[in-house]
Amino acid sequence: MLVVLSDLHLTDGTSCETLDSGAFRIFSERLQDMAVRASWRSDGSYRPIKEIDLVLLGDVLDLMRSSRWLIDGPKPWHRPQEREFALRVSAIVSGILERNLETTAILKGFSSRKMIRVPAMASDGKPAYEDQMQSVPVNIHYMVGNADWPLHLPGPEMSQVRGAVVDALGLHNTPARPFPHESFEDSEIQLTLRQHRVCARHGDVFDCLCFAGHRDQTSLADILLIEGITRFRFEVRHTLGDQLPASCQIGIQELDHVRPLVMAPIWLRQMMKISCPITSLQYEMKNCWDRTIEQMMPLVYRIDRESSLGVRDLEEMGTLLKFRLQDDDQWGQRMLSWLKRQGIGKSLSKRAMEESEFRSRRAKHIVFGHTHHDETIPLDASFADGYVLSQLYFNSGTWRRVYQPTCAAENWLEFLPSEKMTYLTFYREDERQGSPYEVWNGILGTAPSPIRRIRVDAAQNVATPKSRGTASDGSIYPGKLASPGGHSIPAPPSPLHQPLNGPIGQSSQATRRTPLS
Repeated sequence: MLVVLSDLHLTDGTSCETLDSGAFRIFSERLQDMAVRASWRSDGSYRPIKEIDLVLLGDVLDLMRSSRWLIDGPKPWHRPQEREFALRVSAIVSGILERNLETTAILKGFSSRKMIRVPAMASDGKPAYEDQMQSVPVNIHYMVGNADWPLHLPGPEMSQVRGAVVDALGLHNTPARPFPHESFEDSEIQLTLRQHRVCARHGDVFDCLCFAGHRDQTSLADILLIEGITRFRFEVRHTLGDQLPASCQIGIQELDHVRPLVMAPIWLRQMMKISCPITSLQYEMKNCWDRTIEQMMPLVYRIDRESSLGVRDLEEMGTLLKFRLQDDDQWGQRMLSWLKRQGIGKSLSKRAMEESEFRSRRAKHIVFGHTHHDETIPLDASFADGYVLSQLYFNSGTWRRVYQPTCAAENWLEFLPSEKMTYLTFYREDERQGSPYEVWNGILGTAPSPIRRIRVDAAQNVATPKSRGTASDGSIYPGKLASPGGHSIPAPPSPLHQPLNGPIGQSSQATRRTPLS
């Protein structure tokens, strides 16, 4: 039995919220139930399964969504092989593990404490419910994506970081070896996938915003996330402080949930119309965003010259990211057209048919993650010697908040959020009475904010004021600024590096959001 999940995006809480452990308590119960059901065979008999393989298909620890990158020091686009970079990654990983103690404890319990148990088989081929339950070994394999790619870097310093992750999550990986990005980089993962006739990858290689040709180097998404969205949050906080309504402050914290990230300013425009009725503050935020993009783009051009980011029309992207001259109802369509020219779409199903294991008929199931859009799409049915081979594409979705555009908003794109949780299960041979796969999706509607919001839909065009506000000095102000509504934008952590051999996983009392419980 093989279980695949991806895109958990566990963070250190310095820039955005993290997944609540309630989702994993639900998953633990479901995994227990699936193990018992998988023990029933196609001939009607009961034989306990021998083991479970759990593949974490990338973007599990989100190293890029940390405000620690704003502190002076190495960035993902500097020299990632240097020790200083490993120290910063170690500090971020430590923060993630500390903030997600309950979640990591559940994962580790699958492998080390043998939490998954099934009835033994009685002499008559039925479950022996009266006897003691027997444990089922769970092998947890970690593969990297675009948010945790530093764990793919070689070197002894990064091996120590991986060792902390292996210990905290109870992984089957070897810390001395880089966590694989492709299945062939780990023989055990490749064997497990082939035994279940599965071809799996994270899927970032099909997104030029998140993959620049090699997984050991940064991508445009890293720059946009750190020097764009994360820096904009603190610039707004420094220049406007608690002048913003509480609902607007909450909305700014949601910016990084928008996918693709280049759609963030379009979502920001709509959020401001709903939560910030003061026109002058809207213009201040727009100016702050534009200044941040103007400061970011020279860095993008320089990195693209040194090592190609693999993105076409960067100058057009820089223009589309700014509010200036773009604040009209066709902005969203122009951005979607630019994304289409980059080859970025909502579904990767066509990419699945390009996989060699699909063309050779070796794999029945093609699995990608990355898009946060769960899918199950039939690809092909081939016939030979009286047998039918059905091949399907699956996307493993995500375990975090997702903003999706509404159908009614054709041009200016309104977004609505929901909490998602998806995992895939594949059975081999006669497990689960011969069923080949199982897909589980959980969607929890996001409760509306109790904070009063003012919205006026009638007048969309507002005259540009004569004065556009002065630019800030670009500094980051430490501490927190709380709004009258009680919401606060967190400040970056203190610039202290935790040593690689330091304690990782101490208790944290940080408040968490509960998406699924």
